[in-house]
Amino acid sequence: MNEYPLNGGESLTTDAGAEWNILLVGGGSDEYSLLSHLLTGFVFEERPVRLIHAEDLSEARVLLEEDPQIASALIELDASGDRSPLELVRYIRETLHNAAVRIVVVADPVWSDMEEEIMVSYDINVFRLKGELDAGIGRLKSALIGSIRGYREFKKTEDEKKSLEYVALSSSLVLNATSLEELAQDVLRHLCSILNTQRSFGGLILQKNRRQWRKLAATGRFVDLDTYSLPRDVENVLPMLRTLNPQSLTLEGFSFHSPSAAGTERLIFIDGNRTPSDWEYYLAESYCANTDAVFENLELRNEIESTQKEIIYTLGEIAETRSQETGFHVKRVAEYTKLLALKYGLSEEEANLLALASPMHDIGKVGISDSILNKPGKLTEEEYATMQGHALSGYEMLKHSTRPILKTAAIIALQHHEKYDGGGYPHGLKGNDIHLYGRITAIADVFDALASDRVYKKAWPLGDIVELFRRERGRHFDPVLTDLFLEHLHEFLEIRSRYADEKVF
Repeated sequence: MNEYPLNGGESLTTDAGAEWNILLVGGGSDEYSLLSHLLTGFVFEERPVRLIHAEDLSEARVLLEEDPQIASALIELDASGDRSPLELVRYIRETLHNAAVRIVVVADPVWSDMEEEIMVSYDINVFRLKGELDAGIGRLKSALIGSIRGYREFKKTEDEKKSLEYVALSSSLVLNATSLEELAQDVLRHLCSILNTQRSFGGLILQKNRRQWRKLAATGRFVDLDTYSLPRDVENVLPMLRTLNPQSLTLEGFSFHSPSAAGTERLIFIDGNRTPSDWEYYLAESYCANTDAVFENLELRNEIESTQKEIIYTLGEIAETRSQETGFHVKRVAEYTKLLALKYGLSEEEANLLALASPMHDIGKVGISDSILNKPGKLTEEEYATMQGHALSGYEMLKHSTRPILKTAAIIALQHHEKYDGGGYPHGLKGNDIHLYGRITAIADVFDALASDRVYKKAWPLGDIVELFRRERGRHFDPVLTDLFLEHLHEFLEIRSRYADEKVF
């Protein structure tokens, strides 16, 4: 059966081979034995019929509560005129909220004049007098076939409704994906449920850009697939994928091809361990069409973020180039801040935000003259005051934006020269009054400045840099962050080596 893990665990009930359960309420053991004998070997749509007997109403309630997969209930009204069996109908419909089971009332002839009143007052499906069913086994089976067929159609409609709800729900859930790979994995997982595949199914999502396929997600036999071996045209890719599973040559499986407005194209392929029904195929195609827009939006968002990141680095590099800083300074500071943020315990998302914003820490330098920025000797007090003004200038440039990256950059630009003991600028903030982003960037910026050649100095030896950070712990720098920096110094040096302007250490 097909489980709906995101829809309350409800499951389809139309499995081929399962039994049709028929509940007989009332009647003696002799009547039950006779019906059981008459129905021996009775099969409808390749599924056998199983007769269950409840001798009284209490037992019937328990059976209905424990087994919701009863297709039909035969309720007897005997010659005594007792209406209590009809209350079981209300219990089924109103208390159990079971609208699926087909209820057949089999009444003694004394009830013949009340057929219309019973049909109107109680939610039953069929009213029969005992004499009508005594006409022969064919009449009984005909009545049961009608009830089972009605139950089957009701459950089919119910299952299709749940399937549509599941498609709608799972289509909305993928909106939370933050990367194409994460989105693709979610799509494969949901398609597995929609297509009623085995847990060991093989699934694949490919994306082609610049004439080369790449794997976004894969399960089963496709995990180790070499995408470089795939033909460029999708018409040739599908036959090749099917040959990886001999069953796929005779079973249809599922595939969905989508050219993208962004210039890419995607192929979703589920191998043929079974042929989907028309309904399953329709649901899977509808789901893929819904998620197609999510793929497109995520691609566009990634493109915008990449462009934004490029612009930010360019702005940072403009400021550093004017003061003749080393070429990779902003890149290294970005990587240092991300690493230190993660060591401190910030989330990956927040650490990435800090890495994106930190390249603009010195953006305020664009307003300072070259004669001050590139002066090889010591600055005068007036020149030093002008130089200090870059922190406030950078903040003024960035503070008006409501974008998270630029808001973060504004904080960093303003506070990365503040000192933990209150001796920094522009506001002389102290301790935790300095924003965490400013405290992190201060360590990253000073470390890179000391480790790099500048117009006014040569790079410091590593031992001297370590000594300065130990000495300035709790004075210039946050003590907790300083300890983390020194504890993981080798990782910072790896970044320094990876983006080195020249060999320093």
